Amino acid sequence: MEKMVRKAIIRYLKKHFPGKEKKIIRKADAILPKLKAKAPDMGGKDNPLAGNLDMFLLFLSFYEAAGHRMSGEAIDEIIEDLYRQMKWMGSLLNINRKPVVSVLRSYLYKSYTKYSDQVKEKQAKGEWMDTWGMLVNPDKKTEGYAFTLVGCPLVEYAKKYGYMELMPHMCALDHTYAKLMHAKLIRTHTVATGADSCDYWYVPDQSRIVRNYKGKIV
Repeated sequence: MEKMVRKAIIRYLKKHFPGKEKKIIRKADAILPKLKAKAPDMGGKDNPLAGNLDMFLLFLSFYEAAGHRMSGEAIDEIIEDLYRQMKWMGSLLNINRKPVVSVLRSYLYKSYTKYSDQVKEKQAKGEWMDTWGMLVNPDKKTEGYAFTLVGCPLVEYAKKYGYMELMPHMCALDHTYAKLMHAKLIRTHTVATGADSCDYWYVPDQSRIVRNYKGKIV
């Protein structure tokens, strides 16, 4: 996924910084190790969520290399580009189809439970202390699938080093992910907006829940 994001960033640079993209890429490549050196140890490839922080740092390296001219709107455009590249997945992951959502929910809940157990095991040893906590379907939702992420290392990094203005645009990626599955993300709070967790409830976009939902979505 990180390679795909990098390619999308480079496409953005070629469009908006023609003739300057190579210089920005070289500069970003030099900045990225410095950004990573300031990041918490998330466990590398052993942590299935660590890649989220890696992708954030990748964008930040280009943000810095471009002199902050790649703002939140750049993230929006890059995410939309990624959506177009991955839109074909919608024919396979349409969760309006009951067999699809059933299989996906079963797979994800097993994966999330494994991650949650792994985090508890690691943190008991004093490792992975800055990673996300995971609650699997804490409210016992029966439609779609749901989970809660406790804490957010992206927000902590952004607060510490002055990137909070970018966080709403990073969080919007989750809504684009929902579109790929013909889903709607119902999320009422995020760490970026001051809560201690982010709630996720992905429901089929043609469901009665979407039609009738009147609450806040962030």
